[in-house]
Amino acid sequence: MAKFSFHCQCYKAGQLGGIDKHNRRLNKNYISNPDIDTERSGQNRIYIAPKQSLYKDCKEQIEKRVVASGGRITKASNWICECIFSYPDELPLERLDEYNDLIIRYMNARFPNLVISAICHVDESGGADGKGGLPHLHLDILMITEDNRLSAKTLITRDFITSMHRIMPIILKKHGFNIDEYEETEEKKQGGLSAKEYKKKMEQEKEELNKKLEDMVKEYNELADRYNKLIDDKAELERKNREKAYKIVNQQIKSR
Repeated sequence: MAKFSFHCQCYKAGQLGGIDKHNRRLNKNYISNPDIDTERSGQNRIYIAPKQSLYKDCKEQIEKRVVASGGRITKASNWICECIFSYPDELPLERLDEYNDLIIRYMNARFPNLVISAICHVDESGGADGKGGLPHLHLDILMITEDNRLSAKTLITRDFITSMHRIMPIILKKHGFNIDEYEETEEKKQGGLSAKEYKKKMEQEKEELNKKLEDMVKEYNELADRYNKLIDDKAELERKNREKAYKIVNQQIKSR
């Protein structure tokens, strides 16, 4: 039985040109990347292509939605998240387009009007296993939130990754693909850490929380001391003012 496989990575504005050239095979040659068989590049599937370029399309949408709403864009901002879906070698190539179509439809539903490019490569060979590269779908998502902020942290979360591994196998299986359903192991529940690593991480977090608590208590005590001193100073000032007022009144009475 085949396994559903995908991973994703976020990219900044300056990286989009290279991604676009790689995905759409816009370079004149690929001497630096011998895994690409240019004779097979014509077999790549372009399901959704940028209208101008990946950078220009993203920039246009960001200006219309984020900048126009008063949003702030920095050089450190991630503009897109690219998800790469590998097509399992246990499945027949005749169903590649159907497999990719189900993924694209789901991602369009999950990220309305944000899927800006979807291209499948079938021209890459090599691979560490010596079997050759598998067909894989590059799907680019613009990182604009519902309230028109540019925020990859809001959209691409651990919950998103986990839900993709849970939901997509169910969808694919319902359409006749022999895909394993997601099983969350203890290691996955622990963020991909072993029991020993997870325990160590929890101990470190406990120490950090205790340190923060100590700092907060110290800060609270310092603020309480300052507050009490202010109360005492106020009481002393009021006492002196009363004495001063009393002396003034007495002097006025004596002078009559």
